[in-house]
Amino acid sequence: KLSAFEAQYKDDAAVADLVKQSKELRERFSTVEKALYQTQNRSGQDPLNFPIRLTNKLAHLNSLVALDDFGPTEQDRAVQQELSAAIEAELKTFDALVTQEIETFNKAFNYKQLKFLQLD
Repeated sequence: KLSAFEAQYKDDAAVADLVKQSKELRERFSTVEKALYQTQNRSGQDPLNFPIRLTNKLAHLNSLVALDDFGPTEQDRAVQQELSAAIEAELKTFDALVTQEIETFNKAFNYKQLKFLQLD
């Protein structure tokens, strides 16, 4: 977990660059997560205060289309394609973070021979 790494090495000047990179990675992952899901909902009334995100919008569209006695309209299909494209873009960003950025971070972590776990 990146936040655990940051807490463990926050005062270590030798890895300050990695701590900074870790914070940036967490922020980028958080941006993707917040685009896909509403992360602020805690109670039943929170959906009134915080708007739904891409995945909820697509799910709601699907439920509305399923309620009708007729097939989806052209507008339904257009919105579905738009939402799906936006979700796909966020997933590509996520995949790039996992396959490229995390790999780079792990190489730097391993190069510095940092401890995975440590007891105080």
